[in-house]
Amino acid sequence: MNVTWSKPSLLRDFALFAAFIVVALSLASLWVTYQTYLEHSEQTIHRLETEATRIDRAMILEIDHSSYLLEGLGRQITHMNTRDLNGIAQLLRSFDTAATQHHVFSWIDENQNNVVSSNNGVHKPVDVSDRDYVKKAIAEPWKIQTGRPFFGRVSEKWVVPVALGLTDSTGKFLGTILISMDIGTIKHDLRSVIKETGISFAIYSKTLLPLTNPGDEVSPELGAYTELLKSIDFTKYPSGVLSKATLLDMHSMYVYYEVSADYPYIFVLGFDAEASSTSIRALLIPRLVQIFLMGFFMLALLWVVRLRIIKPVSDLSDVTAGILRGESFHTPNHTGSDEVVALGSQIHKLDSYLQETRRIEEENKNKNVMLRASKESAELSNKIKIEFLNAMSHELRTPLNTIVGFSEIMKNQLYGPLENTQYWQYAQDIHEAAQHLQSLIDDVMALSNAETGLLDLQEKPVDIRYVLSKCLRMVAERIAEQKLHIELKIPDVMPRLLVDEGRLKQIVINLILNAAKHSREDSQIIISAYVEKDNKGMEFFCIAFTDFRSRSFLAKAAKDKPKARKAELSDLGIPLTKALVGMHQATLDTQSSPGKPTSVIVRFPQQRIVY
Repeated sequence: MNVTWSKPSLLRDFALFAAFIVVALSLASLWVTYQTYLEHSEQTIHRLETEATRIDRAMILEIDHSSYLLEGLGRQITHMNTRDLNGIAQLLRSFDTAATQHHVFSWIDENQNNVVSSNNGVHKPVDVSDRDYVKKAIAEPWKIQTGRPFFGRVSEKWVVPVALGLTDSTGKFLGTILISMDIGTIKHDLRSVIKETGISFAIYSKTLLPLTNPGDEVSPELGAYTELLKSIDFTKYPSGVLSKATLLDMHSMYVYYEVSADYPYIFVLGFDAEASSTSIRALLIPRLVQIFLMGFFMLALLWVVRLRIIKPVSDLSDVTAGILRGESFHTPNHTGSDEVVALGSQIHKLDSYLQETRRIEEENKNKNVMLRASKESAELSNKIKIEFLNAMSHELRTPLNTIVGFSEIMKNQLYGPLENTQYWQYAQDIHEAAQHLQSLIDDVMALSNAETGLLDLQEKPVDIRYVLSKCLRMVAERIAEQKLHIELKIPDVMPRLLVDEGRLKQIVINLILNAAKHSREDSQIIISAYVEKDNKGMEFFCIAFTDFRSRSFLAKAAKDKPKARKAELSDLGIPLTKALVGMHQATLDTQSSPGKPTSVIVRFPQQRIVY
């Protein structure tokens, strides 16, 4: 029997893919629901934590404000006669302002009797020796004490006591100042600090005595969690979650507790179950709608994608693979949509670009070979140059050292006088010429090393006054021979300069000798150091060499009207100086104009200034 095999129809493909989409949507919906529940729980608990912190801060501020009032009252009462109950009553009323009208100020004498209050004035003594805050105030005077909430015998309200024991300068106990904070007012104030809707709260003492009534306007449904609080070790667990909604029961109430940071109170906050359900629906429904819309569009686009995109792109993919193998571009039989046609056109351009890129790569490869050969040739030439200079330096230094030594012996006539003074003059000239030649060799080697990067800088912060003074001592003999006057102008307070001290001395000496070479007798050279700023606020450390001619010479120059001298540097030491200046990221500038002194300025950048 012949069996005919045929490809599955597109309808069957679509049905299979649709079934896959339905399963995927179901799994995605469950996952999104679970993740939304976790996110909602985290957000809700975070809200409760935030609101608990706000309530705690408001409670602390309320008690701290009462503490400031107590301290102020206490200081005044210590300067009064504590037997003057009328005076104390008047003082307490003065503190009973609009801001404190819901609180009662009381005076408890040394016998632990409440004898004066801001609302009733002087009244019949009420024994309060059983109050915990009274005992604490006596034990630790001048320290704010809070006690358990109680029903006031004077105020006739549930209050939170804040007390301060007073003593005189001798340590004698005078009595206790008490503020009875109205719990109703506290609840109203705390209610106002809550920013989120749907949140209720209850306040308990550390002994779980409620400050708010279960089921009242601020704490509905929270009274049921009192028993659960009794099983908690608040020292070990100062905050936590008492209840939260589950994935199967989203209408449960979120309940969170937190112990006050400064006072013996516990805050219990609840997020209304209806508000919780509304909140999670607001998160979940848009996400589920997005998932189902996505699945619908996936089914709708299935046919269009397969017909208009997949097949034409597959054909173009085969063409592109051929291009990458080096084959020529050919137009596929199935053109597809306009976008696919445009893609085919771009692939054709890509083919042209690849051919051009291959040609350029071949040219670059040849150029790189030539550049590598040129680089190797330059490196070899540089190496030969360095080896030649080192060899020549060694070969020249040996006879030069001999010439310098022998000419110095002859110049100083160590082995007897030279009868003919002309011989002595020749010996002195030979000695100077040999030393000059040694200096030239040193400069050539240093310049070569600087150009090839072999010259290292040993940088450290230096005192510019010390360096310049030392350089002047080194050239003092040369300056004296030319009858030049050199002056240092350096401010008393100057930052240090981060440089190679030896190379800086070489720069300074070269510039001094260059200035001396181009100056006439009786000239004045001023060497100054200062810090200047440019128009962008950048600082520069400057060393300037300024050549001032003498007055007599200026008069003669004015008479003869000579041409203005060009401001240019010369000699082998100057290229070396420029190289050393460049190695320090500095600049060397020359400033000159007719009738004005010539200045050579070395400017070091801000990063080399050390304060």
